[in-house]
Amino acid sequence: MASIPLDLITDILIRLPVKQLLCFRCVSQLWRSLIDDPDFIQLHLRHSIDSNTNQTLILKNSHLHAAHLPSLAAFSKLDYPLMSYNHRIQILGSCNGLLCIRNIVEDMAIWNPFTRKHQVLPSVSSCNVDFYGFGHDRLTDDYKVVKINQFGKTGSEVKVFSLKRNRWRKIQDIPCQFSFPEANGVFAGGALHWVLTRKVQRPVENVIVALDLVAENYREVPQPEYKDKGFHLDVGVLGGCLCAVANYGCRRVDLWMMKDYGVKDSWSKLFSVASEEVTGSLRFVKPLAFSRSGNQVLMEHDYVNLFWHDLNKKEKADRVRVPGMPLSYETEICLQSLVSLNVNRKQHNEEDGTDIKKMDEFLSEGFKLVL
Repeated sequence: MASIPLDLITDILIRLPVKQLLCFRCVSQLWRSLIDDPDFIQLHLRHSIDSNTNQTLILKNSHLHAAHLPSLAAFSKLDYPLMSYNHRIQILGSCNGLLCIRNIVEDMAIWNPFTRKHQVLPSVSSCNVDFYGFGHDRLTDDYKVVKINQFGKTGSEVKVFSLKRNRWRKIQDIPCQFSFPEANGVFAGGALHWVLTRKVQRPVENVIVALDLVAENYREVPQPEYKDKGFHLDVGVLGGCLCAVANYGCRRVDLWMMKDYGVKDSWSKLFSVASEEVTGSLRFVKPLAFSRSGNQVLMEHDYVNLFWHDLNKKEKADRVRVPGMPLSYETEICLQSLVSLNVNRKQHNEEDGTDIKKMDEFLSEGFKLVL
């Protein structure tokens, strides 16, 4: 064992799922130190993202159920760390193998379901209508939770929790000319995204608003050149890319992908799903993940069905039926990772402001949200 170069051991280990790596920590002190090393954790994470491997599909109903992609051989229950209170648990977001979860009494935690480590967040004021988002600040390697409190029809308050700082703080509110979101944020391209409505626009115009987690400012994301009008707009993420889901009144759904984040011309229509291709209505369709080959896309349909869409044949492939699946559910894709919650909680100084300014200057003026 000692004769095997460490680089070769590393190259082999980064290809393995987390469950096996946790077992291999017992092989020797050397392997334990290697697998626990932050550089190895980042290498494993990057390999999983680049190779489209080590993905897990999570279904949520009264419990959480998980199955490995792409095989989806069987679902097993996940034991989450918060008190469940009638099994009401909500997944607020997923990023780099971490889940942000909340229970009915608004306890919140950031949780790695594969290492079974978690951290409960400090309590924060709430109201009747709250929306959330969860993502990664790549500049400071920090994980952030965004909470939007809506007060009546006109007032709002936006707070951000930093895992490094271990505290909440208030940031700029959503610009007043926009409505409040109707769903939790979608993380892609270093930002959280919501579909909002421009209040002063007639007819009503849906816009995609992004909150950059580095600069913590808002901007409007350019949308595709839709050929048809009169659709309900949702956003999603597929293969790390932002998606626009245009639902034409249950007649069909078009899925668009922004391949180069922030570049309007990089939008392309990936495929359409017609109502006759599915059983039931097309009230809700959500993109989840690519197959290993990249030729199929796993989709959620109306909270009761999963199916693969074949990109080559331009048609719906087989419906997914897996032992242990609940009858109805919400879905989340979670990457298996060793990402730790034991971040370096150093005090941030004036360099933070300098970094944010640099990132803000990097963004093109045409991509910023004009307040």
